[in-house]
This record gives sequence, C-alpha cells and structure tokens, in this order.
Amino acid sequence: MSGDVAGQAQGVARSGHETEQSVSDRLVVPSLPASIASVRRFAVAACRESGLVGLCDTVALLVSEVATNALVHGNGDVQVRVVAQGGVLRVEVSDESPQLPVVRTAGLLEEGGRGLALVETLASSWGVRPEATGKSVWFELTA
Repeated sequence: MSGDVAGQAQGVARSGHETEQSVSDRLVVPSLPASIASVRRFAVAACRESGLVGLCDTVALLVSEVATNALVHGNGDVQVRVVAQGGVLRVEVSDESPQLPVVRTAGLLEEGGRGLALVETLASSWGVRPEATGKSVWFELTA
C-alpha cells in the first residue's frame, strides 16, 4: 500500500474508485479518539455500497478494534482502505509505526487486549504488512 494513500490528512480525506468488479474507498483521519467513529461510519458505508450488507456489523466491530490499535500504539495519521470484490470485503488500516501488533490473551479484569483476538476469530483471514513508513493491518470478510 506504499504510495497508495489519498493525499495528506488535514481533517478527513476521502477518495473512491468503482468498477464492475470492485469498490474501493480510502479515508485518512488524524490520530485522535474522535476519529474512530468516522472510521467506523466510513467502513460501514463502503460495506453497504458494495452490497455486502450482511457483513456491516462485523466490519464495524473489527475496524473499530484495528483503528483503535493504530491510534493507541501507532504514529501519525490513520489510513483506512476498504476494497470489495466479489463477495469479499477487505479492510486495511495503516499507521506510521513499524511496531507490529501481537495477538495476546487478555486477563479477565483487563480493559484491553482483545481486539486482535476478535479479528482472528471473526475475520475470514487477516494479517500485517510492513510498509516503508509503518505498517498495514488488514482483514477480510467473506459473504
């Protein structure tokens, strides 16, 4: 995804591309807690636009978890890309930190530490891709 970012973030930037075979949208938000709601709305809207309405609740949950990780543990703006092709929806969340996330088991009383375990459980597939200026965490859902 290096070089595949929709401009510089000054608030929110959005660009989209649609073909017969795929729908692709991008969002760039500042690394602020209020940005998570924007990321969630954006990903759910892209999911609906792609016709994969049955995946929208899961998309909302997982993109919130991954974007929150980028906000808490990453650096710089948070970039979100949603691509729908066929019956597969792929969501990528990028930040500027080279530190790769690790799935862990949260203790019963811990407030955090369950996000990637949720992604691992609910997504059809997921992974992390190191980038020249950070990383992208992605997940796919299949209708």
